[in-house]
Amino acid sequence: MLKNKHANRSSALQLRLAALLLLCLLPFSAGSVLRIEITDTAGLQDAIPIAVVPFISEVPGLSVDIAEVLENDLKRSGRFKVLPRSSLRAFPQSTREVQFTDWNTAEVEYLVVGRVNAAADGGLQVQFELIDVLKQTRMLAYEPNAQGVVEYCCRYQIGRDQLRRTGHTIANLVYEQIVGITGVFDTQFAYITAVGNKDNKRYALELADIDGNNITRVLEISRPILSPTWSPDGEQLAYVSFEFPGRTAIIVHHLAKAERRKLISIEGINGSPAWSPDGRRLALSLSHRGSPDIYMVNVFSGQLSQLTNEPSIETEAAWLDNNTIVFTSNRSGTPQIYRKEVAGSAPAQRLTFEGKYNAGATASPDGSKIAFIHSEEGNFRIATLDLQSKVLEVLTDGRLDESPSFAPNGEMILYATEENGRGVLGLISVDGLVTQRVSLANENVRDPAWGPKR
Repeated sequence: MLKNKHANRSSALQLRLAALLLLCLLPFSAGSVLRIEITDTAGLQDAIPIAVVPFISEVPGLSVDIAEVLENDLKRSGRFKVLPRSSLRAFPQSTREVQFTDWNTAEVEYLVVGRVNAAADGGLQVQFELIDVLKQTRMLAYEPNAQGVVEYCCRYQIGRDQLRRTGHTIANLVYEQIVGITGVFDTQFAYITAVGNKDNKRYALELADIDGNNITRVLEISRPILSPTWSPDGEQLAYVSFEFPGRTAIIVHHLAKAERRKLISIEGINGSPAWSPDGRRLALSLSHRGSPDIYMVNVFSGQLSQLTNEPSIETEAAWLDNNTIVFTSNRSGTPQIYRKEVAGSAPAQRLTFEGKYNAGATASPDGSKIAFIHSEEGNFRIATLDLQSKVLEVLTDGRLDESPSFAPNGEMILYATEENGRGVLGLISVDGLVTQRVSLANENVRDPAWGPKR
């Protein structure tokens, strides 16, 4: 959602609703592929040098270069500097074939080698090794067998259509082994776009792998949809739909079953759903009693609980943990972010004090910080707030950045922005040193949500 810069900035909800109407005007043409481009590599100055040798294979007709998938994942993480293939001095198939002087000269610290073989069942067998060049040891490998031979590390029996995902899985293992943090290369994100022209417009909810591949259209309808949010198990999405006459609705959509359920649709605003970490509740904003307030609804029973009761506008809740939410309110006169326990009657606590506009918060996976939209010199940018140190850091430098969503490991933030008058997605590391653009050719993309680990 883009902010309407002419809207009344004292009203967070009015501003966001104006943005949703703007989304309805955006063009779209189906059948495109997401393109991901690293736009700032400042963080790569301290990146870890690694080489990925093309996996040996005698299997004809493979449509995916699994080593290339691994290379691209590591590059986009911002943590690794991958040696170009043109600079490889050797192509070993295993640790036994590695001449460490070749890689020391190339100033490589880690090396990945592997192979793809045909399996007896008609599928494929993928094996790989991760090697510490400086220590000249395997980092990931099975123990020696009875003959004293060390086999490849992880051996995968897969179908031919699982090569790309297996590349992501290997990237996760390499990342975690070296960096010490869980990788997120085998995750997806959801986003919204509009299909067709003004007289025949339709709206789509789509999923894509984080490398831009495997785009799946989950839903296409003739009325706007917005604000997708993932269930913690990754099996369901909740979102706002305008498809029902006279009012919006919160829809819960089971992805594997392709089943949609209208959870709540009452008079007034039904907006901003957010799953609780236990997957049992949604926080949302409702206005059936007057001004919008934050409510909690049980996903199974539909039972409602009111969490705020203020004459101000209360919206855009997110969960820090199962007992605590953050949300946007203009009770202080301008949109700011507050924290509140969902049980008990303790008053909400204001979290943001820098600037006259802070809204649309989302929480990091460990609940230690929030990312949100921060107004700075008339521009709307993504900022983070460390909840312990209270340090606010502005990460992006765009004019209309919004809808931040943390990666499941908390290392990157996905958000919506504008480029050349067109809606695109941005990715930025939490230290602000690596940025990327995710675009759909000739199309506008909005409302991204990063899915959980699969």
